[in-house]
Amino acid sequence: MSNNTVSMSAKGYYSLSVLDNFGKVKKTKSVGNTSNVVTYVGAYQSLIASSLFAGNYAAVGTGTTEIARSSTALGAESGGGRTGGVGASRGGNEVDNLNGTSTLTLTRNLSFSLGAKVGTFSEIGLFSSSSGGVFIAGQLIKDEFGDPTTITILSDEQLIVTYTIEWTVPNTSNLAGTGTVTDAASNTYNYEIWAQSYFSAYAVGSSDQQVRYFKDYNQLAFRGANGTSDYGISVDSANTWSVSHDGSGIVTATADSKTYSPTEITFTDVVYIGFYTFSGTDSRSDIVDTGSDLAASSTNVPGPAVYIKFLNPISKNDTESFDIGLSVTLNI
Repeated sequence: MSNNTVSMSAKGYYSLSVLDNFGKVKKTKSVGNTSNVVTYVGAYQSLIASSLFAGNYAAVGTGTTEIARSSTALGAESGGGRTGGVGASRGGNEVDNLNGTSTLTLTRNLSFSLGAKVGTFSEIGLFSSSSGGVFIAGQLIKDEFGDPTTITILSDEQLIVTYTIEWTVPNTSNLAGTGTVTDAASNTYNYEIWAQSYFSAYAVGSSDQQVRYFKDYNQLAFRGANGTSDYGISVDSANTWSVSHDGSGIVTATADSKTYSPTEITFTDVVYIGFYTFSGTDSRSDIVDTGSDLAASSTNVPGPAVYIKFLNPISKNDTESFDIGLSVTLNI
C-alpha cells in the first residue's frame, strides 16, 4: 500500500498600534506587519479540533526567545489578562490558488482597554482562550529590519493588536493512498483513497463554514460505479474518528472499524465507500463526481473527509462477512 500525506498549511503576521487617551495613533510606537509563527498545536486546534473562525485572544509578554512551531506558550506572558475577538468569516476571504487549494485570509482586531497593559513588552501571541487554552501563534516584537525590539505602553495608552493568519486548505479531491485487498475467494481488488475538500460546501467563496475533517460519522455510504447507486447503511451513533496529533505537525485520523455480517448488507457493483454523518436516509443526497472523485458539495451535513474507490467493483453476497477500517494522515 502507498500513502500520500494530505497537507494543509498556515502563515501569518501581526501589527501593533498604540493610541493615546484621545484615540490618536502614536506613530512612534506602532509596529508594522511582522511575520508570525503558527504553532503545530495552534494549527491542529484551528484546522481540526475547533474552527478557523473561532474567537482568539491576544497576549503580550517579556520573553526574548524566538517563537518556533513547536512552542506551546509565550516565553513570559505578562499579567493583566488577554483581549479577544472573532476572526473574519469564510465568505469574501477565500481565494482559489488554482492548484487544488484555497487560501483563507482571516484577520482579527484585538483591542486592550486603555491602561490595561502597562510596561515594556517584547513578544506577542494568539491563544484559543482568555486564560490557558492553546497557543495558536506568536513571535517576538521586531523592528523594520527584523531585529527583536520592545514596545513600551504607558498607563494613559491603549494597545491594539491586528492579527492575520492565512490558512491554505484543499478545495478539491486529492489521491491520498492506494492498495490492494483480497477476499475469501481470492478475488483481488485494487483501491485508491481520495481525500476531499476541507469544507463540506467546496465552492470557493461560499459562506458555509461546515468542515469535513474530521466529524463524527454514523453511516457508511456504499455507491456503485455510476456514483449514485446507494447501499447506504446505518453504522452506530457511537462511531467516530479517533484523531491524534504528534505535536510536530502530523495528524492521524482513524475511523472506527465496522464488521458487517453475511446478511447485514449485500452488493454487487460497489466502487465508492464514504464515511458520512447523516441525520437520516433522506440526507443521502451526496454523490460522487466520477470524473474528479470529488464528493458532492453539501451545506447541511458534513460530506466525507475521504472516499475509498475500488478500481474494479467489489461485491459481497449473503454468505460473506465484510470488514472495513480506514486511517488518514495529515500534515499541518
